[in-house]
Amino acid sequence: MKKALLVIGDKKTNRRRINHSFVKFVKYARKLKESRVFELKVINYAQLLSGSAPAIEAAEILVVFFFPYKYWNSNIEIYPDARIYGDKKFGREFKIFFRKVQRTIDRYYGPSRIKYLNSPKAICLDRDKRASKDLLQRRKIPAPRLLKVCSFDDIQKLINKGLSLYIKPGFGALGKGITYVDRQGVISNFLFRKSKVVSRIHKSKWKFARIKEKERFLSKLLKKGFICEEAIESAVFRGRRFDFRIYVIFGNVVYLYAKSSPAEFYVTNWSQGGRIDKKKKILNALPEGKIDFLKKLAKRAARALGLNFTGIDIIFSKDLKSAYVLEGNAFPGYEKGFDLMKCLLDFLLK
Repeated sequence: MKKALLVIGDKKTNRRRINHSFVKFVKYARKLKESRVFELKVINYAQLLSGSAPAIEAAEILVVFFFPYKYWNSNIEIYPDARIYGDKKFGREFKIFFRKVQRTIDRYYGPSRIKYLNSPKAICLDRDKRASKDLLQRRKIPAPRLLKVCSFDDIQKLINKGLSLYIKPGFGALGKGITYVDRQGVISNFLFRKSKVVSRIHKSKWKFARIKEKERFLSKLLKKGFICEEAIESAVFRGRRFDFRIYVIFGNVVYLYAKSSPAEFYVTNWSQGGRIDKKKKILNALPEGKIDFLKKLAKRAARALGLNFTGIDIIFSKDLKSAYVLEGNAFPGYEKGFDLMKCLLDFLLK
């Protein structure tokens, strides 16, 4: 039975930057198409939604989504009417978009012919940090404890008990919009000007700074659907805090690496000043058995989240005795140290 690969994505992340994941994957797929391995169709989201979906003869169609940068940049990550990065409106618009995408695909090709690498439902769940963390907790997968807070007073009570907290966007990524709260005060990479939370317009290097009007600032975040989780005192190696990215494809760990940042930093995302530990020094310094433990935990998390292709982020506690799943990534980035897109296509062909 002939099969088809329908690849949907944008060639650029913005007007200048190439979407390397999409470009690499399509390049490899087109080479294989020449050998008549499968029927290949490549379109962007605008073409699909405008009625320009290609005809496909194959009885079975595997749909591979890449991040919808054009729609996101034009319709979601914009800041009218006091919108804050990663707030409830971000989540609502994202879900509406992918529901529309799925309905369009079903209408063109019929749902019985369709299989997804990552389904729209799983993609939206992964983007919703509250829902995905709740799910991990219900499946008894260790993750930083999600705390129920409704007001600044709730936060203050937790701080008085000696807890440190992260206040995070319910629908964010890339380490943007992160706030850390402890007895010393509030530190955030948001700006707070004239009693308004201000999202930085650039994509990277959102610098952290202390917030003086902490009650008003935190109250505004909570009203926008931000989540509160207990901060894990993470492991430090040679003055750098670290966590791990583990790539899982169809239940198989294909690659992993450590991300690190100076110990005083609050995130390890490379977009916010972290780095990939290419020399594997941190990996080699871990006690025996910890790597296998990471892999098993990542596979459990991927299965729970319903993601066939994902990058799972995991952090160790300071004493290395416990590990916690920070989040999944339905659109994991392309890494120069490993040909992730070639690996993904190899698995799809199996």
